[in-house]
Amino acid sequence: MVEEQQQTKGTETVDERWDSLELARRIADFADDKKAIDTVILHVEEELQFADYFLITEGRNKRHLSAIAENVAKELKRHGIYRLAGTPFNDENWVVIDFGSVVVHVFSTDGREFYDLENLWGDCTKMEWTPKPAPGAPPREPASDD
Repeated sequence: MVEEQQQTKGTETVDERWDSLELARRIADFADDKKAIDTVILHVEEELQFADYFLITEGRNKRHLSAIAENVAKELKRHGIYRLAGTPFNDENWVVIDFGSVVVHVFSTDGREFYDLENLWGDCTKMEWTPKPAPGAPPREPASDD
Protein backbone atom coordinates (compact mmCIF):
# COMPACT_ATOMS: atom_id res chain seq x y z
CA MET A 1 0.00 0.00 0.00
CA VAL A 2 1.29 3.45 -0.89
CA GLU A 3 0.92 5.90 1.95
CA GLU A 4 0.83 9.65 1.82
CA GLN A 5 1.37 11.48 5.09
CA GLN A 6 -0.34 14.85 5.60
CA GLN A 7 0.67 16.44 2.29
CA THR A 8 -0.62 19.92 1.58
CA LYS A 9 -2.64 20.33 -1.59
CA GLY A 10 -3.64 23.94 -2.01
CA THR A 11 -5.16 24.91 1.31
CA GLU A 12 -6.48 21.49 2.22
CA THR A 13 -4.57 18.73 3.99
CA VAL A 14 -4.64 15.30 2.39
CA ASP A 15 -4.04 12.04 4.26
CA GLU A 16 -4.49 9.29 1.70
CA ARG A 17 -3.59 5.64 1.48
CA TRP A 18 -3.56 4.31 -2.05
CA ASP A 19 -3.57 0.60 -2.73
CA SER A 20 -1.87 -0.62 -5.91
CA LEU A 21 -5.02 -0.45 -8.04
CA GLU A 22 -5.79 3.11 -6.91
CA LEU A 23 -2.18 4.06 -7.69
CA ALA A 24 -2.55 2.58 -11.19
CA ARG A 25 -5.79 4.51 -11.72
CA ARG A 26 -4.20 7.76 -10.51
CA ILE A 27 -1.29 7.17 -12.90
CA ALA A 28 -3.81 6.63 -15.72
CA ASP A 29 -5.43 9.96 -14.81
CA PHE A 30 -2.04 11.73 -14.85
CA ALA A 31 -1.23 10.18 -18.26
CA ASP A 32 -4.67 11.19 -19.51
CA ASP A 33 -3.96 14.78 -18.45
CA LYS A 34 -1.33 14.78 -21.22
CA LYS A 35 -3.67 13.15 -23.76
CA ALA A 36 -2.24 9.62 -23.56
CA ILE A 37 -3.84 7.25 -26.05
CA ASP A 38 -5.58 3.89 -25.38
CA THR A 39 -4.54 3.48 -21.74
CA VAL A 40 -4.90 -0.04 -20.34
CA ILE A 41 -4.31 -1.32 -16.79
CA LEU A 42 -3.37 -5.02 -16.55
CA HIS A 43 -3.44 -6.94 -13.26
CA VAL A 44 -0.17 -8.91 -13.46
CA GLU A 45 0.28 -9.79 -9.79
CA GLU A 46 -0.32 -13.54 -10.20
CA GLU A 47 2.07 -13.81 -13.17
CA LEU A 48 4.88 -11.58 -11.90
CA GLN A 49 6.61 -11.24 -8.56
CA PHE A 50 7.82 -7.67 -9.02
CA ALA A 51 4.61 -5.76 -9.81
CA ASP A 52 0.86 -5.83 -9.24
CA TYR A 53 -0.15 -3.80 -12.31
CA PHE A 54 1.18 -2.75 -15.69
CA LEU A 55 -0.16 0.48 -17.08
CA ILE A 56 0.25 0.54 -20.85
CA THR A 57 -0.40 3.69 -22.86
CA GLU A 58 0.66 5.39 -26.05
CA GLY A 59 1.92 8.74 -27.28
CA ARG A 60 2.01 10.20 -30.78
CA ASN A 61 5.74 10.99 -30.95
CA LYS A 62 8.94 11.22 -28.89
CA ARG A 63 7.96 14.56 -27.35
CA HIS A 64 4.49 13.26 -26.42
CA LEU A 65 5.95 10.12 -24.78
CA SER A 66 8.28 12.34 -22.75
CA ALA A 67 5.46 14.70 -21.72
CA ILE A 68 3.29 11.80 -20.52
CA ALA A 69 6.13 10.18 -18.55
CA GLU A 70 7.30 13.47 -17.03
CA ASN A 71 3.78 14.40 -15.94
CA VAL A 72 3.20 11.03 -14.27
CA ALA A 73 6.51 11.27 -12.39
CA LYS A 74 5.93 14.92 -11.42
CA GLU A 75 2.38 14.38 -10.14
CA LEU A 76 3.31 11.31 -8.11
CA LYS A 77 6.30 13.13 -6.66
CA ARG A 78 3.87 15.84 -5.44
CA HIS A 79 2.16 13.03 -3.51
CA GLY A 80 5.45 11.73 -2.09
CA ILE A 81 5.72 8.76 -4.48
CA TYR A 82 9.02 8.42 -6.34
CA ARG A 83 10.08 6.25 -9.25
CA LEU A 84 12.28 3.33 -8.30
CA ALA A 85 13.77 2.76 -11.73
CA GLY A 86 13.10 3.24 -15.39
CA THR A 87 14.41 4.31 -18.74
CA PRO A 88 15.25 7.87 -19.82
CA PHE A 89 12.15 9.87 -20.72
CA ASN A 90 13.49 10.74 -24.18
CA ASP A 91 13.27 7.34 -25.88
CA GLU A 92 11.50 7.28 -29.24
CA ASN A 93 9.57 4.02 -28.80
CA TRP A 94 9.22 2.98 -25.16
CA VAL A 95 9.54 4.71 -21.80
CA VAL A 96 9.34 2.53 -18.67
CA ILE A 97 8.80 3.92 -15.17
CA ASP A 98 8.83 1.57 -12.16
CA PHE A 99 6.82 2.72 -9.15
CA GLY A 100 7.13 -0.63 -7.36
CA SER A 101 3.65 -2.11 -7.44
CA VAL A 102 2.86 -0.37 -10.75
CA VAL A 103 5.10 -0.35 -13.81
CA VAL A 104 4.24 2.25 -16.44
CA HIS A 105 4.90 1.59 -20.14
CA VAL A 106 4.55 4.58 -22.49
CA PHE A 107 4.88 3.46 -26.11
CA SER A 108 4.97 4.96 -29.55
CA THR A 109 2.48 3.32 -31.92
CA ASP A 110 5.29 1.30 -33.54
CA GLY A 111 6.78 0.31 -30.17
CA ARG A 112 3.43 -0.81 -28.82
CA GLU A 113 2.78 -2.96 -31.89
CA PHE A 114 6.31 -4.42 -31.85
CA TYR A 115 6.49 -5.35 -28.15
CA ASP A 116 2.75 -6.17 -27.92
CA LEU A 117 2.67 -6.42 -24.11
CA GLU A 118 -1.12 -6.64 -24.10
CA ASN A 119 -0.92 -9.87 -26.10
CA LEU A 120 2.09 -11.17 -24.15
CA TRP A 121 0.19 -10.67 -20.88
CA GLY A 122 -3.17 -11.43 -22.49
CA ASP A 123 -4.19 -13.84 -19.72
CA CYS A 124 -4.05 -10.99 -17.20
CA THR A 125 -7.24 -9.18 -16.24
CA LYS A 126 -7.83 -5.72 -17.69
CA MET A 127 -8.88 -3.43 -14.89
CA GLU A 128 -11.61 -0.88 -15.29
CA TRP A 129 -10.57 2.74 -15.58
CA THR A 130 -12.76 5.57 -16.82
CA PRO A 131 -10.96 8.48 -18.48
CA LYS A 132 -12.10 11.93 -17.43
CA PRO A 133 -14.34 13.56 -20.05
CA ALA A 134 -13.08 16.65 -21.82
CA PRO A 135 -14.76 19.85 -20.60
CA GLY A 136 -18.25 20.02 -22.12
CA ALA A 137 -18.04 16.49 -23.56
CA PRO A 138 -20.31 13.61 -22.56
CA PRO A 139 -18.72 11.04 -20.20
CA ARG A 140 -16.61 8.36 -21.91
CA GLU A 141 -17.14 4.63 -21.45
CA PRO A 142 -14.79 2.72 -19.09
CA ALA A 143 -11.59 1.52 -20.75
CA SER A 144 -12.04 -2.19 -20.04
CA ASP A 145 -13.28 -5.32 -21.78
CA ASP A 146 -13.83 -7.30 -18.58
